[in-house]
Amino acid sequence: MNGNKYVWLLIIVASYFLWGLYVNQYPIEITSDDAFNFSRAVERFSVLEFRPHFPGYPAFVILNRVAATIVNPITANVWVSLLGALMLPLLVARIVFILSASWWKSALGCVVLLMQPLLASMALSGLSDPIALAFFLMAVISAILQRNYHVGFWLGLMLASRPSYFPLAMGLALFPLFVPSRLLKLKAYFQAASVIAIIGCVSLLFILQHDGMAYFEEGVRFTQGHFEIWGNTAEGNQSQIIQWVKGLMSAYGLVVLNSIFILLIWSLKTLFKKPSKQQLKARCVGMISLITLIYWGWITLGQNPDNLRHWAPVLVLVIIVFSMSFCSIFWQHNKRFVPLFIILLFIVTGDKLTVEQSRQAPIQQAIAWFEVHPEASIIGTNYSVNLLRDRLSERAVYDMYYPSSNIKLHEAALVSPESAWRISGSVLEKGILVQQFSARFIGERALYLYQIIDEQ
Repeated sequence: MNGNKYVWLLIIVASYFLWGLYVNQYPIEITSDDAFNFSRAVERFSVLEFRPHFPGYPAFVILNRVAATIVNPITANVWVSLLGALMLPLLVARIVFILSASWWKSALGCVVLLMQPLLASMALSGLSDPIALAFFLMAVISAILQRNYHVGFWLGLMLASRPSYFPLAMGLALFPLFVPSRLLKLKAYFQAASVIAIIGCVSLLFILQHDGMAYFEEGVRFTQGHFEIWGNTAEGNQSQIIQWVKGLMSAYGLVVLNSIFILLIWSLKTLFKKPSKQQLKARCVGMISLITLIYWGWITLGQNPDNLRHWAPVLVLVIIVFSMSFCSIFWQHNKRFVPLFIILLFIVTGDKLTVEQSRQAPIQQAIAWFEVHPEASIIGTNYSVNLLRDRLSERAVYDMYYPSSNIKLHEAALVSPESAWRISGSVLEKGILVQQFSARFIGERALYLYQIIDEQ
């Protein structure tokens, strides 16, 4: 199986080619309010004006501005997301190769990630998840190779691109604990932390230059709202843990989730073996498993269960552990069926690849619907408020977070029955469902269009 490395390289290239054809079916466009906010930040950065929202993501914004010199500035952030997604399978392959020196395991790790619909969803999202995750994987590579300054550099860029990935950085900080010398441990922490601090200071200066001290007041307001006001989630008012379980079970199934959890726990045993040259790389697999569990716990408690993209780091790291650990078990017993087994397993776990009803994002489908229905002049929505206001500037768009918006919709329906409409990110108990704008991938949210009928 390890055979000629050029055969496995050819498999990787062919897989990328097919993935490129698949993703090329879908337009490069803004798919959500968060992506729209990043798009506006290319022209002018201001956290106070939600260009983008707190905490600002300065490294991602700067990358978008660089990309805007080459591509359309309006969709520059989508291109950066696509670039990050393109890097992820190769970085997974690189990590697996460093740890195993196996071309077939590296190729399979790369191909398995390319097969995941969540990767395509992130690639077209216009958000910072893919590029920040790519920075983290580069930090993992540097940590394995014990290049401390590089670890700090990549972690600094990761945190400046997506601060909510800080549990990944905290997990990676455990790597030096397995260095035998106390002096070397201190050296590793100092070198990495010094670079992170420099990038952090530059990022903070960039933000304060635009927003000043009001940035901190906005931070308090935004953070409080993030943890106390979840909005209209897909599973209603159930606890956040239950919502996460239901969302992941819907996408991957109970058997797969249990298998992933057992695999991660089983891989932790390498952390307790006696250190040796042979066990050092195996310990790295255990560390990656520990980081995965730490981050999985964080998103379960601190991230919105409506957005499955938050689970992407778990998926990517699990594929690394799977390629290293689980494959080895089957490789020892029946070499011929290992590749087929892995491919078939992840086809099942990947759920559906796409919904062919439309190649546009759900919110773009909604915008297209309103463009051919000029009589729908008043829109209430709990999703992509700013994007709808920008694309449908001649319509009145109300944010359904405010109770007064519901009153406005019903008043408009009383005057003109065909004028008032509601877009919802979840199925509503009341109202006439007129259209469903289907999600294309795992991680996208389907939208529902309701006509408002006044009951008076």
